[in-house]
Amino acid sequence: MSARPRPGANRAVLAVAGLALLLGGVWLAATWPGLGSRLPGWWPAARPGSVLLDREALAGLRTRGWWTPAAVAGPAVLTLLLLWRCASRFRGGGTSLDLPSAGGAVRAGALAEALAQRTASLAGVSRCRVDITARRTRLHVRTHLWLDPDMPPAAVLGPLAALRDEAEESAAPYRIVGSIRINSRARPAPHVR
Repeated sequence: MSARPRPGANRAVLAVAGLALLLGGVWLAATWPGLGSRLPGWWPAARPGSVLLDREALAGLRTRGWWTPAAVAGPAVLTLLLLWRCASRFRGGGTSLDLPSAGGAVRAGALAEALAQRTASLAGVSRCRVDITARRTRLHVRTHLWLDPDMPPAAVLGPLAALRDEAEESAAPYRIVGSIRINSRARPAPHVR
Protein backbone atom coordinates (compact mmCIF):
# COMPACT_ATOMS: atom_id res chain seq x y z
CA MET A 1 0.00 0.00 0.00
CA SER A 2 1.68 3.23 -1.07
CA ALA A 3 -0.72 5.53 0.80
CA ARG A 4 1.66 5.33 3.80
CA PRO A 5 3.45 8.46 4.94
CA ARG A 6 7.04 8.86 3.81
CA PRO A 7 9.01 8.40 7.05
CA GLY A 8 12.41 9.10 5.46
CA ALA A 9 11.50 12.66 4.53
CA ASN A 10 9.75 13.23 7.86
CA ARG A 11 12.69 11.96 9.87
CA ALA A 12 15.26 13.90 7.84
CA VAL A 13 13.43 17.20 8.33
CA LEU A 14 12.88 16.49 12.02
CA ALA A 15 16.57 15.59 12.47
CA VAL A 16 17.75 18.77 10.77
CA ALA A 17 15.31 20.92 12.74
CA GLY A 18 16.29 19.18 15.99
CA LEU A 19 19.99 19.64 15.29
CA ALA A 20 19.47 23.34 14.50
CA LEU A 21 17.50 23.83 17.71
CA LEU A 22 20.11 21.92 19.71
CA LEU A 23 22.95 24.01 18.32
CA GLY A 24 20.99 27.20 18.94
CA GLY A 25 20.33 26.15 22.53
CA VAL A 26 23.97 25.29 23.12
CA TRP A 27 24.99 28.63 21.61
CA LEU A 28 22.57 30.54 23.85
CA ALA A 29 23.61 28.57 26.93
CA ALA A 30 27.29 29.19 26.24
CA THR A 31 26.90 32.92 25.75
CA TRP A 32 24.66 33.54 28.75
CA PRO A 33 26.81 35.23 31.43
CA GLY A 34 25.27 33.32 34.35
CA LEU A 35 26.41 29.97 32.93
CA GLY A 36 30.07 30.91 32.53
CA SER A 37 31.05 29.52 35.92
CA ARG A 38 29.20 26.22 35.29
CA LEU A 39 30.77 25.36 31.93
CA PRO A 40 33.46 22.66 31.76
CA GLY A 41 37.09 23.71 31.61
CA TRP A 42 37.57 22.75 27.95
CA TRP A 43 34.61 24.90 26.81
CA PRO A 44 35.74 28.10 25.06
CA ALA A 45 34.84 30.99 27.32
CA ALA A 46 34.22 34.52 26.15
CA ARG A 47 36.42 37.25 27.49
CA PRO A 48 34.65 39.71 29.80
CA GLY A 49 32.88 42.34 27.75
CA SER A 50 33.17 40.39 24.48
CA VAL A 51 31.24 37.74 22.60
CA LEU A 52 32.03 34.05 22.19
CA LEU A 53 32.95 34.38 18.50
CA ASP A 54 34.59 37.77 17.99
CA ARG A 55 36.16 39.14 14.79
CA GLU A 56 39.57 37.59 15.45
CA ALA A 57 38.08 34.15 16.13
CA LEU A 58 35.92 34.36 13.00
CA ALA A 59 38.95 35.41 10.92
CA GLY A 60 40.81 32.42 12.39
CA LEU A 61 37.96 30.08 11.33
CA ARG A 62 38.00 31.50 7.80
CA THR A 63 41.67 30.63 7.39
CA ARG A 64 40.96 26.93 7.96
CA GLY A 65 40.38 24.78 4.91
CA TRP A 66 37.09 23.24 6.06
CA TRP A 67 35.31 26.53 6.90
CA THR A 68 34.27 27.69 3.41
CA PRO A 69 32.95 24.30 2.21
CA ALA A 70 31.09 23.81 5.50
CA ALA A 71 29.62 27.33 5.42
CA VAL A 72 28.37 26.76 1.85
CA ALA A 73 27.36 23.08 2.09
CA GLY A 74 25.47 23.31 5.40
CA PRO A 75 22.78 25.78 4.31
CA ALA A 76 22.68 24.21 0.82
CA VAL A 77 21.98 20.75 2.26
CA LEU A 78 19.37 22.19 4.62
CA THR A 79 17.67 24.00 1.73
CA LEU A 80 17.68 20.84 -0.43
CA LEU A 81 16.23 18.75 2.41
CA LEU A 82 13.42 21.23 2.97
CA LEU A 83 12.70 21.46 -0.78
CA TRP A 84 12.66 17.65 -1.00
CA ARG A 85 10.22 17.54 1.91
CA CYS A 86 8.00 20.14 0.28
CA ALA A 87 8.06 18.33 -3.08
CA SER A 88 7.28 14.99 -1.46
CA ARG A 89 4.22 16.49 0.26
CA PHE A 90 2.80 17.91 -2.96
CA ARG A 91 3.44 15.18 -5.50
CA GLY A 92 1.60 15.66 -8.75
CA GLY A 93 0.07 12.19 -9.07
CA GLY A 94 -1.77 12.05 -5.78
CA THR A 95 -1.92 9.07 -3.50
CA SER A 96 -1.87 5.72 -5.26
CA LEU A 97 -4.07 3.02 -3.76
CA ASP A 98 -3.00 -0.60 -4.30
CA LEU A 99 -5.88 -2.92 -5.11
CA PRO A 100 -5.90 -6.72 -4.65
CA SER A 101 -5.95 -7.47 -8.36
CA ALA A 102 -2.55 -8.34 -9.86
CA GLY A 103 -0.65 -5.07 -10.14
CA GLY A 104 -3.82 -3.01 -9.85
CA ALA A 105 -3.66 0.50 -8.46
CA VAL A 106 -5.79 3.62 -8.69
CA ARG A 107 -5.03 7.23 -7.83
CA ALA A 108 -7.16 8.69 -5.06
CA GLY A 109 -7.92 11.69 -7.30
CA ALA A 110 -9.18 9.45 -10.11
CA LEU A 111 -11.38 7.53 -7.68
CA ALA A 112 -12.77 10.82 -6.32
CA GLU A 113 -13.51 12.03 -9.84
CA ALA A 114 -15.29 8.79 -10.74
CA LEU A 115 -17.38 8.92 -7.55
CA ALA A 116 -18.27 12.56 -8.24
CA GLN A 117 -19.44 11.74 -11.77
CA ARG A 118 -21.51 8.76 -10.58
CA THR A 119 -23.05 10.80 -7.77
CA ALA A 120 -23.82 13.74 -10.07
CA SER A 121 -25.66 11.35 -12.42
CA LEU A 122 -28.18 10.43 -9.69
CA ALA A 123 -31.68 11.81 -10.11
CA GLY A 124 -32.12 15.08 -8.24
CA VAL A 125 -28.40 15.89 -7.88
CA SER A 126 -27.36 18.95 -9.85
CA ARG A 127 -23.69 19.07 -8.81
CA CYS A 128 -21.26 17.07 -6.68
CA ARG A 129 -17.72 17.35 -5.32
CA VAL A 130 -15.83 14.43 -3.72
CA ASP A 131 -12.52 14.56 -1.83
CA ILE A 132 -10.70 11.37 -0.81
CA THR A 133 -7.92 11.08 1.76
CA ALA A 134 -6.20 7.72 2.35
CA ARG A 135 -5.24 6.78 5.91
CA ARG A 136 -3.76 3.29 6.30
CA THR A 137 -6.62 0.95 5.38
CA ARG A 138 -9.36 3.59 5.39
CA LEU A 139 -10.49 6.01 2.74
CA HIS A 140 -12.01 9.19 4.13
CA VAL A 141 -14.57 10.30 1.54
CA ARG A 142 -16.05 13.79 1.88
CA THR A 143 -18.99 14.34 -0.46
CA HIS A 144 -20.63 17.70 -1.08
CA LEU A 145 -23.93 17.59 -2.99
CA TRP A 146 -26.09 20.32 -4.47
CA LEU A 147 -29.65 19.12 -5.01
CA ASP A 148 -32.12 20.35 -7.59
CA PRO A 149 -34.79 22.78 -6.35
CA ASP A 150 -37.67 21.10 -4.50
CA MET A 151 -35.78 17.77 -4.24
CA PRO A 152 -36.03 16.30 -0.71
CA PRO A 153 -32.70 14.99 0.66
CA ALA A 154 -34.32 11.73 1.78
CA ALA A 155 -34.97 10.82 -1.87
CA VAL A 156 -31.22 10.87 -2.60
CA LEU A 157 -29.92 9.06 0.51
CA GLY A 158 -30.92 5.55 -0.65
CA PRO A 159 -29.08 5.75 -4.00
CA LEU A 160 -26.11 7.37 -2.23
CA ALA A 161 -25.86 4.44 0.20
CA ALA A 162 -25.95 1.97 -2.70
CA LEU A 163 -23.23 3.94 -4.51
CA ARG A 164 -21.08 3.97 -1.34
CA ASP A 165 -21.44 0.19 -0.95
CA GLU A 166 -20.42 -0.31 -4.58
CA ALA A 167 -17.40 1.96 -4.12
CA GLU A 168 -16.32 0.13 -0.95
CA GLU A 169 -16.61 -3.22 -2.73
CA SER A 170 -14.43 -2.02 -5.61
CA ALA A 171 -11.86 -0.35 -3.31
CA ALA A 172 -11.33 -3.44 -1.11
CA PRO A 173 -9.22 -3.94 1.09
CA TYR A 174 -9.83 -0.30 1.99
CA ARG A 175 -12.78 0.58 4.21
CA ILE A 176 -14.69 3.74 3.30
CA VAL A 177 -15.69 6.20 6.00
CA GLY A 178 -16.85 9.69 5.34
CA SER A 179 -19.34 12.47 5.46
CA ILE A 180 -21.99 13.90 3.16
CA ARG A 181 -22.90 17.56 3.01
CA ILE A 182 -26.13 18.36 1.19
CA ASN A 183 -27.08 21.79 -0.09
CA SER A 184 -30.25 22.64 -1.94
CA ARG A 185 -30.33 25.05 -4.84
CA ALA A 186 -33.20 27.45 -4.36
CA ARG A 187 -35.36 28.51 -7.23
CA PRO A 188 -34.51 32.01 -8.35
CA ALA A 189 -37.04 34.57 -7.14
CA PRO A 190 -39.11 36.06 -9.91
CA HIS A 191 -38.17 39.60 -10.79
CA VAL A 192 -40.86 42.18 -10.40
CA ARG A 193 -40.83 45.13 -12.79
